[in-house]
Amino acid sequence: MKRHILKLCLLVLTIAVATACTAGASKKGAVTKAAGVHPELNQQEMLTPCSQCHKDATPEVYKEWYNSVHGIANVKCFQCHGTYENLKASPDEASCAACHNAQYQKRPKDKKCWECHPAHHFFIHK
Repeated sequence: MKRHILKLCLLVLTIAVATACTAGASKKGAVTKAAGVHPELNQQEMLTPCSQCHKDATPEVYKEWYNSVHGIANVKCFQCHGTYENLKASPDEASCAACHNAQYQKRPKDKKCWECHPAHHFFIHK
């Protein structure tokens, strides 16, 4: 379970890094690592919930999740993005089906779930 949480944290950081790099972030404290690269973690850090670091490292992403339907329902990062060992910035759509199977089966096959239902936002449709 703890490894799963760490992997989720890594995913959230990866997303934040990609966002910061794409936007050309230059704010104080902005993540400057290359997109898709998470800083090395020791064994103890790997047991820390993603949100504990990402509140400070990527506050925008953390706030989006925290105020979203997933955040309110306490859906943790690893549940969609994987754990530290298999972290994915963009989850497999099959991970959506774990909780949203009926909707997943009816979805348009030419779109990703989050194209219409952004997971890190409070609203349901873009």
